[in-house]
Amino acid sequence: MSDSETLSLNHLPLEILHSVFHYLDIPDILGIRRVNRYLNQVSHSKHVWSDVYRKAEFICPPGPFLSRSAHDLEKALVSSFRVDRNLRHGGSTQTERSTLKVREIRYTGVDLRVRLVFGRFLLVAFKEEVRCYDLNLDTSDSNSGASIIYRTTGASLRSFDCVSAVDAEGRSFACAVLNEITKTAARISIYSLNVGEQSEVTLDLLHQFERGAFNCIDTVDLGPRVIVVNVGGRVIEGGWHHVVLDVHTHTQFMLSSFVSDIKWDSEVASELPNWNAVEEFTSPTSISTSTHVLVAVSFYTRAAGWSTFFQAFSLPPPHTHRYSIPASTPLSLSHRGLIPGINLPEIVLLHDAILDSTTQDVVIAIRVHAFESSRPRSPLSKHGILRLSAVQPPGDHEVGTITFRLLSPIGHPRAFFLHPSFNGTGRAFYTLEPGSHGIVSALEYDLRTRGYDDGEQEAKVVEYPSILRFPTPRTLLDYDPYAGRICLRSTMTKYSVIEILDLAV
Repeated sequence: MSDSETLSLNHLPLEILHSVFHYLDIPDILGIRRVNRYLNQVSHSKHVWSDVYRKAEFICPPGPFLSRSAHDLEKALVSSFRVDRNLRHGGSTQTERSTLKVREIRYTGVDLRVRLVFGRFLLVAFKEEVRCYDLNLDTSDSNSGASIIYRTTGASLRSFDCVSAVDAEGRSFACAVLNEITKTAARISIYSLNVGEQSEVTLDLLHQFERGAFNCIDTVDLGPRVIVVNVGGRVIEGGWHHVVLDVHTHTQFMLSSFVSDIKWDSEVASELPNWNAVEEFTSPTSISTSTHVLVAVSFYTRAAGWSTFFQAFSLPPPHTHRYSIPASTPLSLSHRGLIPGINLPEIVLLHDAILDSTTQDVVIAIRVHAFESSRPRSPLSKHGILRLSAVQPPGDHEVGTITFRLLSPIGHPRAFFLHPSFNGTGRAFYTLEPGSHGIVSALEYDLRTRGYDDGEQEAKVVEYPSILRFPTPRTLLDYDPYAGRICLRSTMTKYSVIEILDLAV
């Protein structure tokens, strides 16, 4: 660039330069910094990166938020851009895998669960303790940098799970659920995971459910805002209930009864055709978003095959003051729908939710087993979109409808999928069934794609069928959908190895 051109650019108003930057992609913005000091300064402005955030066509964290600095926005966008570029390019050779490796952790014993948090911390749960590894520490020792953030006292962990998400104001948060058992009691403890100024990680107790209070604690479902505990038994009249805990405000709600023996519930049974002929039920399943809690039960009749009945309960707007509401406070029913021909599997692929700006409907992607009418007992693993229609105008007793639409099939129908990511646009990494091949692939849902009802289903899903290949099988443990870090386990004779790879390099 000549001196005259540089001088003319230096004299352009910021408004014009911002308009120019609008048409540049991320590599160009990073490259233009080398021209001169003035353009370097403009390229670091929050206005530029907020604009890039809004027009980004690749998957990136929710935002932009007013609370995030220009540096935060740039860092998130650059990382997401590199992940997207590497996914589209693909990588399969051992040389490429070695350049992606962040950390390798070896340990003996059996882990209960492995989770990535904020793309930086790796939590490994064992029967007696939970270890935390800071993946940003530059160390040659695979086990250094680990801290024990939880240790049992007179109990053992039966299960562990953790979810990290971003709240409505752009703040990252994480919650962990520990299911402990002793010789005389069992309890589910819910913790918030906090990172201190010195990067120390702690677990702070939010709530605790004792088994004696409910007679039975079944499963815990994690969402972007709430944690849903399925409880039931004779202690609670009517069978299965769902306790909903808002992790932001420490508010607790109890859903109205959603019984496993659904044909004895007169209100629900009125929605079901031939309900006296129901032969088989599944346990209630819950799906939580930032605005709703959905409860579903699948059932089978010889005449109609499998069907799934959904009820959605609206969550109140999050408040800023933390106070406790009694557990008997119910959530109001907002939507109801009977979907024939599908059955919810044990593993839900995604329950990402967005609000359709045109219809104000809530759109949720889920994984289902779809059944052909000629083979009602033979499931086909598919995925689709639930749509919670807006209720206009709002009323005290109005209930919206829930509809469902299948999306295009994926290339590997017998693939093993991981737990969901909680965002309006989602990416899932997956492997083929254990014992098949050491192949890691990815799948992307873009629920914001226009033309939801125009029949162009193929545009909703992008598949990357072979990102990584390994000579031996690997178990995919977890992934960060934005930072692009994935962790896998390989089992040796005397120990296990966790590999953390970074697709954002």
